[in-house]
Amino acid sequence: MDLTRELLLPYQGLNGIDGLCHVRIYEQAGQLPVVIAGGLDDNPGTSITNAIEMVAAAVQRSEFSEGREFRLIEHYPDTVDRQGTPTYSLIGFKHRSINERPDDPGNYAGTIVIVGEQETAVSRGAEIEGDFRNPSWEPPTDSVEELLGCEVTVWEPGTYTARAIGGEPGGRLRSELAANATSRANAIADLLEDDS
Repeated sequence: MDLTRELLLPYQGLNGIDGLCHVRIYEQAGQLPVVIAGGLDDNPGTSITNAIEMVAAAVQRSEFSEGREFRLIEHYPDTVDRQGTPTYSLIGFKHRSINERPDDPGNYAGTIVIVGEQETAVSRGAEIEGDFRNPSWEPPTDSVEELLGCEVTVWEPGTYTARAIGGEPGGRLRSELAANATSRANAIADLLEDDS
């Protein structure tokens, strides 16, 4: 497969605190595209793991708006226990059955958070495009390079940042999202304080 597109992609996060991930798209004629969504070291919002349904929806909206299916791989440059080993997980989603109503918010990723009397849309069912719900994570049976048939760049832990991927524009995008996240977190904290 060939790397055909690489970008920084904002995605809807929990409690309205949006995240930013590194997306690489690999394609080859006759095969489903493979998307690697990378968890940046300086992601200002919800981790890609905790918002994987929204990450998939953002990829669909941004890169496959015509509805083409793709395989999704979650990537981190380091393990949770900081062993310095990159991790990859194949993400599977369950699809809506024919008996389920597509307009039922319970059938899609996302929830509504209610703080006091204020409703905060994390994501309301129909607002998330695609059919991404009930995710599952599995390690690939082969290495990612064997799966893709090409070399995959890996960043050293601590260096996988928006600026390293996107230069100055990537750094500015990350700063904007971080400022929005701080503002959103402060608004939620104020609501909680007003409720007590």
